[in-house]
Amino acid sequence: MPEIAEIFRDHHEEYFRRNNAPPEVIRAIFDMEKCCTPAMGYSILCTCPGCGHQEIRYQSCGNRNCPKCGGHKVVEWVGKRLAERLPVNYFMATFTLPHEFNFLFRQHSAEAVKIFMKSASAALLETGNSKLYGTPGFMMVYQSWCRNGDFHPHIHALLPCGALSADNNVWQFPKRRNFLFPEAPLMKLFRGKFNAAIWQLAGAEKIRRNVFRKEYVVNLKCVGDGENSFKYLAAYTQRGFIGNDRIVKYDGVEVTFRYRDGETNEDRYRTLPAVEFMELYLQHVLPKGVQRIRYGGIWAAAARKRLKAAKEILYSQAGSEITELENKLGNLTASSFIREERFLCPKCGVAMLCCRKKVDSG
Repeated sequence: MPEIAEIFRDHHEEYFRRNNAPPEVIRAIFDMEKCCTPAMGYSILCTCPGCGHQEIRYQSCGNRNCPKCGGHKVVEWVGKRLAERLPVNYFMATFTLPHEFNFLFRQHSAEAVKIFMKSASAALLETGNSKLYGTPGFMMVYQSWCRNGDFHPHIHALLPCGALSADNNVWQFPKRRNFLFPEAPLMKLFRGKFNAAIWQLAGAEKIRRNVFRKEYVVNLKCVGDGENSFKYLAAYTQRGFIGNDRIVKYDGVEVTFRYRDGETNEDRYRTLPAVEFMELYLQHVLPKGVQRIRYGGIWAAAARKRLKAAKEILYSQAGSEITELENKLGNLTASSFIREERFLCPKCGVAMLCCRKKVDSG
């Protein structure tokens, strides 16, 4: 099966001739090229507990853009999020900007992403306080691609239904459990905050004034208990926009990959010259220090006591023991919805055990 690292190794020189790559992109290219090869410096002896097959696997690079890495981090992340899950309906809020802002996200990636996430976060907090009379909780994930890999900055935010009162004693539900708050006020608040902040970036004056008055797209829909949404968002937290399993063909010149059409839910295929595929993939690499994930409200790191209070209120109302539910969710996560392909036995498919490490000689 062709791999993205193979494409990079074959064509990175041409990519560098065509592009003025920033340090984080250069690092991502060379990390992915070395991943799971002797160039990483040491190897791992893996043994299959099923059939006894043994083989040497090389250390992974750990780069957050690498399609081979991060599987265990994703599973761990989902486990923590499910353990924090409240027994209420969840809502997914999606914030999308007019495409006229795309060039700012390319020229000032770090600043633009921070402004985008900070504006959406502030809008959710203020809307929650005014409509629900309490502090909501949310987890936000920034995503810069659409399904076919094109540049499309947007944010997904997952929120529980309701908010915690200021005294931490009451969970404030909306009047309807399948409706959190109206989209229009949230959109206008977000638009105002984003416009005020983004205008400070160099180059923003090139954007036509009428763009700032457009109806920015903010969707809010109920997604049930949140389990599938956590798993959906997890795929974007540690890896690039496409995995090796979606590379259909690579002949040394062109790359064909598969993606799922959002409207028809059918597989579609896209073929690009190898260097253009590299450009498509690497445009989504974020600068060092810029995080894709942001937590706010009662999910913020500084509000752990408030999250615990919300859990106690809601679980007591539901008549469930917190520890029992957390154990159940932990077992659910351990069943692992992500397969670590690098550690599956090629003979029988059983997960292999890493028995020991040894330093490579030479």
